[in-house]
Amino acid sequence: MSITIHMLIIIVLCGVVTWLTRVIPFMLITRVHLSEKVVKWLSFIPITLFTALIIDGVIEQHSGKFGYTINVPFLVTIIPTVLVAFISKSLTITIIAGIFIMALIRLLF
Repeated sequence: MSITIHMLIIIVLCGVVTWLTRVIPFMLITRVHLSEKVVKWLSFIPITLFTALIIDGVIEQHSGKFGYTINVPFLVTIIPTVLVAFISKSLTITIIAGIFIMALIRLLF
């Protein structure tokens, strides 16, 4: 087999593993009854994770250099992605839109 086929297999398998690690916990948690306190605590996790991911993506620190820089393509991607989130109110659609918007920005610039 050529190296291209090996890379394609690796990419597909990584995608499957990534997908499974997100779907299996979701499937398990929907079958378990959680207390009201746990549900309330879990309700704060998405916004905190979202904020942490946004800040981590916007502010960059380059190894061997002092200080931080702003990741402009990431910052530009945030605006239409947030609009998609407000309009669709769907995490899946928002993630897919964000991926496509970032891909388009990277392709153009």
